[in-house]
Amino acid sequence: MGTSFAEICENCKMGREYALLGNYDTALVYYQGVLQQIQKLLVTIKEPARKHKWQQVRQEIATEYEHVKDISSTLNSFKTDNQGARGRVHEEPTRDPDVWPPPTPVEHKPSPNYNRRGPARAEPRQAPGRIGPSNPPARGAVDRRDRR
Repeated sequence: MGTSFAEICENCKMGREYALLGNYDTALVYYQGVLQQIQKLLVTIKEPARKHKWQQVRQEIATEYEHVKDISSTLNSFKTDNQGARGRVHEEPTRDPDVWPPPTPVEHKPSPNYNRRGPARAEPRQAPGRIGPSNPPARGAVDRRDRR
């Protein structure tokens, strides 16, 4: 026997696993290999009942192969559609009159710096070059600083 039952089972299992994982191109290669292996096996089988069962298996595998092939071609059509969409001009979506537009953003300005007690009082200034109180002592008055 050229192809063994174990090889057919293993390749079929690999094709199904790759299809489940989304690697459809690899899965299709495995499915094609399994179909070829079954075809070679059918040539060697002489018993009609056994040959009929393998033909049913081949038909089921061929159906799975077609499903995976359809999925792969659908995904490829999405890829080609997206490449064509890149060259198109972006269109604005139509506006629904029953839907309010988004609110305008609020401009946040820093608040003025206010003291809670009111405006700050200016301290009395002293004349430059003079040290001491701003009012000179009256004539004849005793300056307290002079006392020792």
